[in-house]
Amino acid sequence: MSESIGQRLARYRGAMGLTTATAAARLHCDESIIVSLEADRFSEIGARVFVQGHLRRYADLVGAPTAELMADWTAQGAALAAPDLTKIPRAPMPAVDSQAWGRRLGLLAAVVVITVAAWWILQSGGVSSQPAVAEPAMTSEVVDLSDAVTLSDPSMPIEVPPPATEAPVVASAAVAPSVPVAEGRVVLAVDVRADCWVEIYDAAGQKLYFDNVGRGGQARAAGQGPLRVLLGRADAASLQVGGRPVTIPAGFIRNSTAYFTVDAAATLRPFIKPEASTSEQVP
Repeated sequence: MSESIGQRLARYRGAMGLTTATAAARLHCDESIIVSLEADRFSEIGARVFVQGHLRRYADLVGAPTAELMADWTAQGAALAAPDLTKIPRAPMPAVDSQAWGRRLGLLAAVVVITVAAWWILQSGGVSSQPAVAEPAMTSEVVDLSDAVTLSDPSMPIEVPPPATEAPVVASAAVAPSVPVAEGRVVLAVDVRADCWVEIYDAAGQKLYFDNVGRGGQARAAGQGPLRVLLGRADAASLQVGGRPVTIPAGFIRNSTAYFTVDAAATLRPFIKPEASTSEQVP
């Protein structure tokens, strides 16, 4: 009976004198992935594209016949569907406390009532006090003018001072400096130093790029941001956003794979790793 894929990998690893932990360290992945490969439990690793990438790298590391193993793997995988990253699971929304909302609405209503009452009291007080202050001032002015006319000589012309001209008030509107608004369109380039699976989607989930990029190659895409990106070998990839180099944070990379979004301002944010669907599971 011929050896399985995992048995051959384990035999070649043993011939090199490597432990599973040492092999995992060299491949920058979890030891559980090495154990799953050697036990032929490929479904524990995830989607077909990720199993294929880990299998190829592990075979190269231990000196196993990569082409032969990949042919056997293809025969077992039998054209399984590639993962659809447009359906990204969302984190569950926290439960809403109805009583807390009721308390908040009650507090808000109380604040509104107090504010309206205070405004009404201030408005009422201001209107009633204005006539009392204005009338004495007007009476005083009339008396003073009458005295001035009576005491003056009738033969002397009364000089009427020219009305004071008020300087025109020019309302200067402060012109706010124009703040450049980041365009929603994102232009992304991915350069790889090793074979790397690349998937890029726009904000609406439209597939912009979905293919394996060979060593030294480049994947380019442009679309409405933020773009969603999957890199099978993020440790061997570099990004450019709008022609500017952008570093992938080490915390985004898990088992050499990275899932993140990038916007026009070159801001990277991680997103939840999609679970492999039934059609993507490997027997």
